[in-house]
Amino acid sequence: MTLVSTKKDIKKIFLTTKTKINNTIDSKVDVIVSPEFYWVRIFDIPVKTEAQARHVLPTLFEDIVNEKVSLTYQVKKLKENQFLCFAFNNKKIYDALKSSGLNLSNILNLYFAQNECEEFKSFRVDDCFFIYTTDKILVKIPDNIAQESIDLSRVLNNIKLTSMKMQIKLYNDVLAGKWHYPLYIIFSILILVNFIRYFDYSSEIKNLGSEVEKIKKVKQLPTSMIQMNSILNKYEKNVRFEKRKRDAISFILSNDKLNLKSISLDKDDLTLEYLSVNKNEVESFLKKEFKNVKILSESLVLRVGVKL
Repeated sequence: MTLVSTKKDIKKIFLTTKTKINNTIDSKVDVIVSPEFYWVRIFDIPVKTEAQARHVLPTLFEDIVNEKVSLTYQVKKLKENQFLCFAFNNKKIYDALKSSGLNLSNILNLYFAQNECEEFKSFRVDDCFFIYTTDKILVKIPDNIAQESIDLSRVLNNIKLTSMKMQIKLYNDVLAGKWHYPLYIIFSILILVNFIRYFDYSSEIKNLGSEVEKIKKVKQLPTSMIQMNSILNKYEKNVRFEKRKRDAISFILSNDKLNLKSISLDKDDLTLEYLSVNKNEVESFLKKEFKNVKILSESLVLRVGVKL
């Protein structure tokens, strides 16, 4: 385990296949990833941008990488038509981070050791030895051929990280490996079931439409929706009027003190007849509910007109 704290309390870790975190780390960390976890090559590609170069990397790494899973590719432009290219298995790095004991939520960024250790010709960390080749590619070498090299843990704090970060997912991809075939089968079955239900519902809707047309013919109902809506509006208007009439009569009958003789209705005009009552008292009562109250005649029988 190689762990160093920076002035900003952001710790640096150099991740190898032997890295083990023995103490709990609560602060954020930057991780420099060993070349054990990625492939790196310098390619001459006749394109102008890194984005264009990245499109051809799967083909260029095809003869180099013996991996059947999908890889992540990154690229850094060195000069005109020359690019530093990376390929890595996201899951292998994820598993190494998990097995190291590091809390993944504390990881701030990950970096390629290829870019971050260029100032050291060779170095050792976690009993692993690394050296830059003549074409400036960082590789791991066996212990028995390793020459005297610097202990990276002593200078790790002095490394100034570059701007190129690893584009990695810090979670396990459940669609990768052995799980993706069963999941594809399940999704295919669900899609098939939904298609069957769709056609079944379409058939039911079509049959329902036919039944509606039959009922219209039997009941001699209009065929167009405009006519149907017109009839519905007419009935709704009648229902509203009947409710208004019922509420009006209920209100009039609610006053037992007034001697009501009779009620008559002509369209929306109510005619009320009261015996031996005070006109003002009748008007005051009726105007609580009706806006249009009119005294038609005054005698022994008080006739009052009300507009619904």
